[in-house]
Amino acid sequence: MTKCSKLNKIAFNGSYFSYTFQLEENMKRNIIFAIFAIAIGLLSVSFTVAYQYFYPDRYIRTADGSYQNIATAKAKTPFPITKDTTFVMEYYDRDTDRLLTEEIDGIPALLGCDKEGVQRYLADYMKHIPKEEQEKGLISYTLTSYQGNTLYFRKTYDQPVYNGYYAKSFNGYVVILNGDEKTVYEYTQIPIHLLPEDIRSSVMSGYYLENETDLYNFLENYSS
Repeated sequence: MTKCSKLNKIAFNGSYFSYTFQLEENMKRNIIFAIFAIAIGLLSVSFTVAYQYFYPDRYIRTADGSYQNIATAKAKTPFPITKDTTFVMEYYDRDTDRLLTEEIDGIPALLGCDKEGVQRYLADYMKHIPKEEQEKGLISYTLTSYQGNTLYFRKTYDQPVYNGYYAKSFNGYVVILNGDEKTVYEYTQIPIHLLPEDIRSSVMSGYYLENETDLYNFLENYSS
C-alpha cells in the first residue's frame, strides 16, 4: 500500500468515527428528551387522578376536558330556578331617568325554568301586558343579569304623552278629562240632557276634543 493510500484510509476512518460519534450523541439527546416528556406526562396524569381520588366531590370535568370547581360552576348560574332563587327587580323610568331596585318574593310561573324558559316568559308577558302596566307605560321587561343564585330583572317605563281632551258624563253633567281619560281637567255645569242627541250619545262614551280650540268651542256652544 502506498503512503498516499494509507493517508486516505486514515482520513476516511477518522470521518467515519466522527460521524458515528455525532449520531450516537443525537440519539442520546433524543432518548433523554423522550424520557423527560414521558415523565412529565405521567406526573400530570398521576396528579389529576390523585386529586380526583382524594377530592371527588370538588371538581367536575367540563366539555373541553378541563376540570372546574363545582362550587364555582354552580355559582355561575341560578338555573333551573328553585324556591330558593332570589329575585331582584329594577324599575327604570325613562322620563325622569330614575332607577328603583327592590327584592321581590319571586315569580311562581318561573319555578323550574331554565334561561330559555325565562326569556319565553318575558316575551309572552310583553305580548299580553296587564292593563295596570300599560297605564304605567311599560315598554320593556328583561332579564338583565344573574349571579350566584340571584336573578336581576328590569322593567322600563316611558309615560305616554296624551293629547287633547274628553268630554264625559258625570252625575248628570259634562266633565272634561285630560287625554289620559283619567285626570279631571274641569267640572262643568252643562247638563247632559240638554245636549243634542248625537252629542249626548258621544259624551256618554267619551267625546274627543282634539285641542284647546275644540274644547273652547264645545264649552261655548253648550254652556247655558
